[in-house]
Formats: sequence, C-alpha cells, structure tokens
Amino acid sequence: MKKFILSMFVLFLFANTVGQKVNYIPYYHLVNRAKLVKCVNADCDSAIVYYLQAFEMVDYILREDLQYFTQCAAMLEKDSLVYSAMDRCIAQTIYLSAIFTSNSLFDKYKNTKKWNECYAIEQENIEKYKEKYYNSPHKKILDSLVISDQEVRNKANWFYWTFPNTKKARKLRERWHIIDSCNRLVVDKMIEKYDFPNERNGCFNDYIFLKSGVVLTHYRDTNFLRNIEYKALTEGKLSPDCYARKAKQTAYVLKLPSLDYTYCYQKEMTAQEKEQVNKNRYEIGLPSIEEENLIIQCNRIKYQQKKALEKKRKK
Repeated sequence: MKKFILSMFVLFLFANTVGQKVNYIPYYHLVNRAKLVKCVNADCDSAIVYYLQAFEMVDYILREDLQYFTQCAAMLEKDSLVYSAMDRCIAQTIYLSAIFTSNSLFDKYKNTKKWNECYAIEQENIEKYKEKYYNSPHKKILDSLVISDQEVRNKANWFYWTFPNTKKARKLRERWHIIDSCNRLVVDKMIEKYDFPNERNGCFNDYIFLKSGVVLTHYRDTNFLRNIEYKALTEGKLSPDCYARKAKQTAYVLKLPSLDYTYCYQKEMTAQEKEQVNKNRYEIGLPSIEEENLIIQCNRIKYQQKKALEKKRKK
C-alpha cells in the first residue's frame, strides 16, 4: 500500500496542469469512492489512493477534493502529500487558507519553511488571486443581470399567480419573457467569451444557485442543459450535484422526467425506478442513492458528535 501511494504521489507531482482536455466523469467516480471509504469506513489510506488516482486523470483538481485529500494526508501525517497540496494551491491560484483551514490538523504545517515559501509566493501574486476570486467578469455580468431578473419576478409573482387571466398579468408575463430573453443573450455571449462560470475563473458551483447566479437557474432550456452545461460537467466546470439540481428544475418546469437524477425522500420508489435513477446518476458522476445516503448519515452523526463535544467543552 505504501509503495503504491508513493508511486501515485510521484505521478501526482508531475501531472500536466495546463490546457489538457479531459473527461471528468471517471474522476467524479473515484472521488465518490474516496469520500465513501473515508466517511463510512474511516479509511484514509484507501481514500488517498482513490484521490491520487483521480488527480492523475485531470488537469485541474477541484478545490473541495483537494481540501478533503489534504485532510486525509494530515490525519495520517503524510507530510510529503500535504506539501504537494501546497504546491497545487500555488499552481492553481487557490488561496492556501481555502485548503488549510483553521482545523488543528494543519497547525504544524503552518509553521514550516514550505508553508512560508508558498505563502510568500501567494502574496507576491495577490493581484492575480484577487482578479480570479473578486473581479471575475462572470460575477460582474451576472450581478448586473440579477437586478432585472429579480425585479420582474418580485413584481409579477404574486399578481401573476393570483390573477393569471387579467390584462395586467399578461403584460407582466410579456415583460418577464422579454427580460429573460435579453438576459439569455447576454449569458450566451458571456460563456462564448469567458467560458462557463467555474471555480477556475472565480465562480464556484453554489454561485450558480445563489446570489447573482440565480440568472442561470432561470435558463430553463434543455439544449442549454444538455449541450453547454453537460460540456461543463465533463470538463470539471460544473459539479454533478449542481448539474442534477438544474436538471431536476428543468424537468419539473418542462415536465421531462427523463432528466431526473435525484430521488424523492417523501415517497417510496420501486426497484425499477431506483435502478433507473442510479443509472442516470452514474452517467453524470454521482454516487448511487444508497451510497449518498450512507455519506449523509455518516456526516450527520459526525456533526452531532462535534456539536456535543463543543457543548461539553463550554461547560
């Protein structure tokens, strides 16, 4: 096991980091295995093996995965792997603090020569980091679009649904459609010029569903989903979970159950329905229903234990 991890580490260090076109679906599957064995079996050794296999496949390691990998390495005191994560932060323009959080696991590493060297490089290139995280053209464009997007919805929502057949409702609906159409043209041009919003250019997955990213959630178009967003999914620019949530929303609005990658907690599914949903999930890189439930339950227990420990310390 140790020899295998060392060999994977060497491959990890020398992975090509620029311009490579890859399919992230196999990457997602390996990351899912890593999360499962770490969370359910508390097996950080095996998790590291899965992570390193995944990292070897791609040109850009997603921030969340790098963070979980670094936690596993720190828990096992595999210093060389922790230091390699510092190098990856610099190479990918990720703030060190985003990976090396306030977790006490990282305390000893923050007092090392390696940390100081990487931190100094980060500070030298701070404008580059700021440009990526705070001055993203995507954020600026979506920030401007969300004003018109929300204004028409706030004015139209109650009246439109309460008095749908009135003249005023028809006018509101027409204005709503015009604004959405205009916003879609801007979004199309934005993606064409700056690529799909993703963490490489300062937009993380949840941004697409929060704050200004709400503009993209109103882009209910199956062609957009299956072409633009599926391409982003396979290139590691849109997470499987985010893609599935958008697909569920689109399926609900357009009444297309074939786009369903999620499942309903409020009702029982037949074995055939569950099999189909699991197949759909696998194709976009999501864990199975059963695996996701195991991870959710495990994380819930750990969260409750953490809160209980914090409460005990305060007494």
